[in-house]
Amino acid sequence: MDTYTKVPWDLPQTGEGPSAFYATIKNSITDPVSFFDSVGKGEGLLRPWLYAVIISIIVFACVAAYQAGFAALQFGTEITDAIRRVVLPSSMLSAPLMIVFFLVLAAFVMPVATTVGLFIQAGLYHLGLRILGSAKRDFSQTFRTVCYSFGPQVFHVVPIFGGLIAGFWVIVLNIIGLKVVHDTTYARSAITVFLPLIICCGLILLIITTILGGVFAAIVTKQV
Repeated sequence: MDTYTKVPWDLPQTGEGPSAFYATIKNSITDPVSFFDSVGKGEGLLRPWLYAVIISIIVFACVAAYQAGFAALQFGTEITDAIRRVVLPSSMLSAPLMIVFFLVLAAFVMPVATTVGLFIQAGLYHLGLRILGSAKRDFSQTFRTVCYSFGPQVFHVVPIFGGLIAGFWVIVLNIIGLKVVHDTTYARSAITVFLPLIICCGLILLIITTILGGVFAAIVTKQV
């Protein structure tokens, strides 16, 4: 691996540090072409996987904090009535339980769910690249690309519009990353990224059409 890289998290001597983690997110967002050029020159699955998992846990923790904040606001509105009635507010019981629930999810469920999602996404992308004749690197490089496209997920910490920004920019990074790492065109890279979504939407549309067709046929038969 090059001594200089746009992916400091990938380097054994600097990886897993807060500064390397921040710099990796920053470089992926501000200079994606050079960033994914460095991703393609790297090796290994552990550090990219850990990078994506840490981001998913951070995002989940922020969402949990928002939920806890809403529960606290609810508690504040209930406490006055509770004092008057000399009863325990329901939010006083639900808030701690909610926090424990989110902590358990963050510690155990999120890493597993993120890992499964990463492998499925990378597998679909790599299959799409092979179908288009653009898979010039092996699956590990596609997996690394998907993992290192996770950086914009941190925008989820921004209320309201953060999720939209994160979702859009992650798609953009996946397209740029697959193009650079597999040395293909942007058109083929975009098709690869959107193909699973198109197929899923097509299947959903087919199912809905089949159900509606069956209902319509049943109504017509009944009237006859």
